[in-house]
Amino acid sequence: MNLTVNPNPGTAALALYDGARGAVVAAASVVSDPQVMSTICRDAPDIAGQLVAQLPEAGARLLHGITLGRVLAAGWQKSRELRAAAVRSHEDGSRGKTAQVRLAAHSITSEHRPYVEVYAGERKVLTITFSVDLTFTIGLLYAGIRDGRLVTLHPGGDCEVAVSWGMEGFKIGERRLPIRIPAVAVPLGGGILLARPPF
Repeated sequence: MNLTVNPNPGTAALALYDGARGAVVAAASVVSDPQVMSTICRDAPDIAGQLVAQLPEAGARLLHGITLGRVLAAGWQKSRELRAAAVRSHEDGSRGKTAQVRLAAHSITSEHRPYVEVYAGERKVLTITFSVDLTFTIGLLYAGIRDGRLVTLHPGGDCEVAVSWGMEGFKIGERRLPIRIPAVAVPLGGGILLARPPF
């Protein structure tokens, strides 16, 4: 069993907008601007009308695909303090025991550049790149490390996420909000791998 971090909100789309359709509505308001579409479709102006109808939904799907828990887990896998504790957990006398590590306030930053490819029949005519930038500010956090894995999390401070979403240099939305990271624990053998055994 793996450790799963399920913050609330759970995806970048839900962090930006209160409802599932909010991302579609926001993207639609941007692509309906003639200047935006003339810039995006400069190499294929004849498809602009169709693209206005389909691009918001495609962009929103990309945004919904970025789960905040996975981003946090990937960030903690890069933490020097957690990785050092994970290496120590493989030493004689430490195996099978959970060591508590206190992480002071820290940030995790993640940049995503998903894209949409647009085809006219069988021919690719455009690639439209979106930007999703996330910055988590996490207060005090207690982490349990056992056998090279992050196995428990106990938040001890406030947490927030800042999300910025854009398309081809045009801003679609941005927001900063508090998030809730639940305390979690997993059985022996599970968790997020931080360091493999030395042998």
